[in-house]
Amino acid sequence: MKEFYDLCETRYICKRCCTPINVESHTFYWFSGPDDWRFWCPTCEDLPRARALGTPAEHLPAELQLPKGFICRRVPFADPGEVKQANLLYRPYTKRSFLRQYCDWLRLDGAEVCPLKSSVTVSARFDAATQQYSNELTYELSDSCSNAPCQFLRSRSLRPLQRDEIQCLMIKELCDINGSHGLCQTGDEAMILQQFLTVTGAEHFPMPVPQPSILKGKRRPDFICFVPLSKFQYEMVVVLVDRPGKDPVMLESENREYQQAGFLVKRIEIRLDSMSDFKVDRELATWIENLARRGMRGETNQ
Repeated sequence: MKEFYDLCETRYICKRCCTPINVESHTFYWFSGPDDWRFWCPTCEDLPRARALGTPAEHLPAELQLPKGFICRRVPFADPGEVKQANLLYRPYTKRSFLRQYCDWLRLDGAEVCPLKSSVTVSARFDAATQQYSNELTYELSDSCSNAPCQFLRSRSLRPLQRDEIQCLMIKELCDINGSHGLCQTGDEAMILQQFLTVTGAEHFPMPVPQPSILKGKRRPDFICFVPLSKFQYEMVVVLVDRPGKDPVMLESENREYQQAGFLVKRIEIRLDSMSDFKVDRELATWIENLARRGMRGETNQ
């Protein structure tokens, strides 16, 4: 999903015909009114009644309050000397941004953490059409732990991993519902998160942040994700884990509360077969990727 995190566009949609209107920009481009020439709609052949997709990145929560006093910020703190590298390593609420902060939190508590090493390689972009290198730059990220690819960030398992196959200390700590640093509330949530982390290895991928406090006076959702539509826009998604048999009236009421606060709601139901968690996580990861792609066509509200 790296291409969406790095996409320097602001995405609008014509409210009359739903034609996407993408404006190249270096920050979020605010529609200035009916005289703004950038908003000509080729389908209506008129200036559109435009609305922006998602939420501007600058309006995402600056931090999330999680259980046990852990505060997750959009991106981790960066020392002045590491700003250039940090600008490529970290994006709002990605797996890497979360892991860096989670490791720092454990260190402050005197707990053992994994020896994660992340690095950036910058190179000239090779244009496949012209078969030449261009003046544009591209970059690749690598993440290792104990001389092996980081399981938290890089695993792309094609099958469910058993407990003894989880080598990453951070996954074990995070998903331990009885541990002092576990952030999941139930075993269902822990298994969903564990499998999700091991099927979504990529340079950047949204983190399902567990048990955030987002609605005052309401119970915490199971997870929250921030899915990139472009570098400057995100869909805020609440992920709720359900067992069969819940009251549909209660579910609809809960959905409405989150939707009124600007969140999309994604419900996943735990099934009872042995592949359940793995299938659910593969479906969730695919749904997140498709949500970002649908933003290119103005379809995220469908």
